[in-house]
Amino acid sequence: MGRLKGMGKLGFVSHSFPSARHTRFEHAIGVYYLTRLTLKRIVDSGAYLEDRDMRGAMAAALLLDAGRYPYSAAVESIELPEMIPVGKLSRGVIEDSEVAEVLREEWDLEPNNVFRLVSRDDDPSRLPRNLTPTEHLIRDILYGSLDAASLDALTRDAQGAKVPFGIVEALPLIDRLRIVGQDNRAVLAVDEDGAGSMQSLFFSRYLMHYNVYGHHALRAPTVMFLRACQDAIQSGAIEPLALAERDDAGAFVLVQDQAEPGSSTASLTKRLADRRPYRRALELDESHPSYASLTRLRDDASWRRRIEEAWARYLTRYRKGIAGPFDILIDLPATRNLPMDLRLIRNSPLPGERNPVNWTDLSGLSEDDMTRLQTPLRRIRIFTANDDLVTSVRRHADELFTIAEEVG
Repeated sequence: MGRLKGMGKLGFVSHSFPSARHTRFEHAIGVYYLTRLTLKRIVDSGAYLEDRDMRGAMAAALLLDAGRYPYSAAVESIELPEMIPVGKLSRGVIEDSEVAEVLREEWDLEPNNVFRLVSRDDDPSRLPRNLTPTEHLIRDILYGSLDAASLDALTRDAQGAKVPFGIVEALPLIDRLRIVGQDNRAVLAVDEDGAGSMQSLFFSRYLMHYNVYGHHALRAPTVMFLRACQDAIQSGAIEPLALAERDDAGAFVLVQDQAEPGSSTASLTKRLADRRPYRRALELDESHPSYASLTRLRDDASWRRRIEEAWARYLTRYRKGIAGPFDILIDLPATRNLPMDLRLIRNSPLPGERNPVNWTDLSGLSEDDMTRLQTPLRRIRIFTANDDLVTSVRRHADELFTIAEEVG
């Protein structure tokens, strides 16, 4: 938990939004607070939760980010066999460190049961098995559409970045929570009076992803640090575990100090320290014919680096630009859609409707509409080290995309 005090919630966002310096520790306290209010609302509504279950939920809320890497948006995107999954790091913190002792002696909780609540993975088959109905409900609080982490993050991040959107009134939404039975387990739903808050939650999340989390001025230093760390790990200069044990400042110093003079890692961290980010050369979305071939690079960091280096060699060899092996970087954002599966309880369902009503019925947006709406959040960006390369990449983009498909 002490390490989280030195980890910025938004990583390099402070380069573009100077006031956004809040930490993951502050965020953890906020998630704990909202989880506590949500549990209180559930109990006040007449549902029964054992004291141990509520303590487990609040411990899990505090420990959601305990296994995260520093500068997580960059480091956790490095797809290399050497990288330790965040889930494994979280398990180590919760079950095999002094945190486990605190959970047992001070909270009267079994650490493995807390980890079952915290564990998350993009592959559903790797999620904890045989979850109890109560564990499902707690995970719905922590990871569902009304997850306490997003509720705290949206407002805290928006206030930190000083943007006029993203402020969600969490308390009125929590006050309208209800528990309903669905698929043989209890799930969260919202009374009809909370419909406006639900809509505000979704669109605030969208606006924050579009204007803050995905801002090109944030993505440039993020992809620079990603490549710096990747090259340091692949060269053997640093170990992923050593990186995972540090906060932001400690991780940056570790990468910078262990870099060989003149290496990509040394050059990129020097530019980051001097606040000289790369320039945005290109953006392309899913409608571009080369989009699919580039998205495949997300699953293999070495493959992505080969493409970046091949582009640099091509421009230099054929005198279409002067580029070093790390002067062109590809930024590949996450592909996940924004979750919105929270259910609504209408006082008087419309003809043909049955409670609980899903988000599509409430918003009037079909699945195709939702996909189109979120397309801009998945844009691929190409960044370059200088303005001359911006011009070269734009002028020879078709040739570079052809190279990407051939190397792939």
